[in-house]
Amino acid sequence: MRRTPLLAVVVLLAAAVGLPSAGAVAKGEERVLVVLATNGPRPYTVAEVQQTAREIETFFQVSSFGQMKLHVDVTPWLSAFTTSPGCGGLTNESFEAVVAPARVAADRAGYHMARYDDAIYAIANVRCAFHGETWGREVMLTTQPNLQLAAHELGHTFGLGHAQASTCSANPLGCARDGTGDPLSPMGEGAVDFSVYEKVTLGWIPAQPRVTAPGKYTVAVPTLQTKLRQALVVETEDGDWWIEYRSRPFRGLVVRWVDNLPRPAPFGTPSLLVMDPVKRGRPWIAKGQSYRLPGSFRVTLLRAGAAQAQVRLR
Repeated sequence: MRRTPLLAVVVLLAAAVGLPSAGAVAKGEERVLVVLATNGPRPYTVAEVQQTAREIETFFQVSSFGQMKLHVDVTPWLSAFTTSPGCGGLTNESFEAVVAPARVAADRAGYHMARYDDAIYAIANVRCAFHGETWGREVMLTTQPNLQLAAHELGHTFGLGHAQASTCSANPLGCARDGTGDPLSPMGEGAVDFSVYEKVTLGWIPAQPRVTAPGKYTVAVPTLQTKLRQALVVETEDGDWWIEYRSRPFRGLVVRWVDNLPRPAPFGTPSLLVMDPVKRGRPWIAKGQSYRLPGSFRVTLLRAGAAQAQVRLR
């Protein structure tokens, strides 16, 4: 289902509850607590959320090549409110007003925040213009947790920005964009996998070399650990173009742009997916097709294998 424009709200300051601040590199063991908080209604089951928790653990382990291992605990439904707590707002105080009772209820039930790196508060019986809000290492969800939503908000706690999208094929600075429209990345509205740019930001893939000359290049898929190049990064005046190859669920090149404007720490610069690079109504370049950025470069997919592709850049 396509999400509303205000699905995810990222707040750029850390919450004052003792959890560590968000950062860019995400490796090692990570303990996550999902708190189910209500004033009475129980719109979904604990078992459903526990199944989602297992999916989240698998997703991050596979995407990070085992470099990050999440351990997700789920509380029972906890009576945290006497009435609907509302949606809060974009300040520390308004966010804290909503999640504080849920945190207290979790502590009373024996789930102490000092044992966890991240907290996700799933609040029942609220209707908000967004589905998720992140403040530092804490997340508030206003709907049932699912893989895409949880991975999206956890990505923010680890320092990632949004995965945007645009139907423009050139001049991204002047194009309209969907702030969370990337259908492939969980930092947009998909759950296929994190992009190469996002995996580099998280420290799961080495920094990719910039392309400085035209020629033929071998590009490996970002779903395997390899010493091969996993993206062509073309530097331009306004930012970098990241060209990666995917063999599932399609075989094709994906083109994203990352501007070079300064951003407040600790969040990374959003990426922008070119949604229709070859005017075929899809966000990838198939074998034999080319994408051209006027005045800059032309990229063509020559060979498309299961693990790598051959690409020509001019």
